[in-house]
Amino acid sequence: MKTYFIAILMMAFPFLIQSQTQENTIKLKQIKIVRTNFRNLKSGEIVNKNILFKDGKISTIKTSDVIQSFFYNRNGLLDMSVKEREGSNWKEVVNYSYDNEKRLLKLEKKYEEGGEFVSKTVSLKYEGARVKAITKKSNNHQNFIDDIEYVIENGCVIRRTSRDRNQQIINKIEYAYYKDNIVRHKGLVGDKSMLSYTFDDKNSVNLLIVKNLFGDNYKIIVPIVSFHEAEFDFQSVSTNNELSFQSTSVNHIGKIGKYKYNNLNYPTAYSLLEDNGIVKTETNYFYE
Repeated sequence: MKTYFIAILMMAFPFLIQSQTQENTIKLKQIKIVRTNFRNLKSGEIVNKNILFKDGKISTIKTSDVIQSFFYNRNGLLDMSVKEREGSNWKEVVNYSYDNEKRLLKLEKKYEEGGEFVSKTVSLKYEGARVKAITKKSNNHQNFIDDIEYVIENGCVIRRTSRDRNQQIINKIEYAYYKDNIVRHKGLVGDKSMLSYTFDDKNSVNLLIVKNLFGDNYKIIVPIVSFHEAEFDFQSVSTNNELSFQSTSVNHIGKIGKYKYNNLNYPTAYSLLEDNGIVKTETNYFYE
C-alpha cells in the first residue's frame, strides 16, 4: 500500500510543479475592456476601461475621466487605492490594514457624500471560524451602519449574516462551492433569491489578480471587500473562469460569456453578453 501511494504521488508531483510554475511565472501586463450598451442608442454607448499592471499587480485603472491608482505595503499586499477625476478636486481614498498573519484588519474609505467629507470604516475581528465585520460612518449620528458575521469553513466563506442594532438577523446568505468554484449564493433570511454560476476548466485570470493583491488570505479577504469595493468580485476566489450567471430574482439580468485562451490555459479574450445582448463587453488580456 505504501509503495502504491508513493507511485501515485510521483505521478502527480510533476503536474503540481507545473501548475505552481505557471502561476509564478505568468504575469498580467494590461487588460483592455470595451463595454457597449445598446439600450438607448442604436450605435451603442461605449465605455472604455484600461487596467495596467506592474510586476503582476494592478497599478492603475483608467475609466473615462477617472483614474484609480494602487499602492502596496512592504509585504506586497494592497495598502491603498486612490480614485481621482481629471479636472476636478474629487477624490476617493481607501486604506487597507493587516495583522501579523496578513489577515485584513481594517478597510477605511474616505470620500465626499452630499457635499460632506465622509469616512467609512470596516473593522474586522477574528473569532475562530467566524469573522465579525462592523461598519461605521463618520456622518451617521449613531456611528453605525452594518454588523456582519462571516463563517469560514476549509478556508472559504460559507455564510454571511447581517444583524440590526438589536442583534436580530435581517439577512443571511449561504455559499456553495464545487471544484473550488463558488457556484451558488442562496438567501436563507431576508432576500431569499438564489444566484447560480457556471465555470470553465481553465486558469482563472481574476484569481491571478486577487492573489497578487491580497496574498494567501485572499479567500477570506475578497468576499468581505467585495461588498464595499466594486473592483473586487466575490467570484474572483474561484479557481476557474465564470461562464454564466442566473438568478431567481425578479430583477434578474442574465449574462453569458465566452473565453479564448493561451497555451498556458489563461484567458486572452473574453466576450460577455448581458440582457439578451443589449449590453456587450469585450475584454482582452495581455501578459508579460
